[in-house]
Amino acid sequence: MPTSARILLRPLLWLLLGGWIGAMLLFGAVVARAAFVAVPDPGTAAQLIGRVLGPLQLGGIGVALALSALGGLLGRGRAAIIVPLLLGSLCAINHFGVSPAVAAIDLADPALAATAGVRFARLHQLSVWLFGATAFGALALAALHARCELRHEVRGL
Repeated sequence: MPTSARILLRPLLWLLLGGWIGAMLLFGAVVARAAFVAVPDPGTAAQLIGRVLGPLQLGGIGVALALSALGGLLGRGRAAIIVPLLLGSLCAINHFGVSPAVAAIDLADPALAATAGVRFARLHQLSVWLFGATAFGALALAALHARCELRHEVRGL
């Protein structure tokens, strides 16, 4: 790849990757926790979290596709192509599978309270796990790209 293209694509890769990691850390460490502290009704807090999580998951799918393409264009190897696709898949599973299932549970119905509560807890834990795995994977992807950057620096770009 020509040096001029690399000069444009490398910062784009880091901007997307850093923005994605930052958004996930901000959501997980601040927004989700603050919603349940600031909003007295847990149902309303959960709706707020869902409104923020949805776009974050969709954005994650798009960023993952872009990072996969950039990894390929920059010649960073198979892992730089496959890992973002796997992370995007986790976002898609969470957004299109787990989140709607969590939202469909009616915790207000007393007749279903026991089974609904257990189902909600399991699905919520799965959603948190998928989100955490995506964040951890994005950090690992950053380390992979940093290693590639160092290798290119040693070889002179």
